[in-house]
Amino acid sequence: MAEKTKKKLEEAAKSRSTEAMIDPPSPIRRRAKWKMDRTKKIGQMTSEAAKEIGEKIVSHFQLIIVIIYVYSMND
Repeated sequence: MAEKTKKKLEEAAKSRSTEAMIDPPSPIRRRAKWKMDRTKKIGQMTSEAAKEIGEKIVSHFQLIIVIIYVYSMND
């Protein structure tokens, strides 16, 4: 994939066209990667402790979204 991206960028630079430019993929967020690493193929968490931590991560993230929304409405 890196080779294809490099090749496309080189072609865009040669043609001096901005249409061929591509944005790099965004990195996976840490919380999503953590949860993916601890989820089995069948959808279950690897352990009960991992399940509890995953639920805390999700609830904490949801709380942050609510706080940001409330503050944005007050501005």
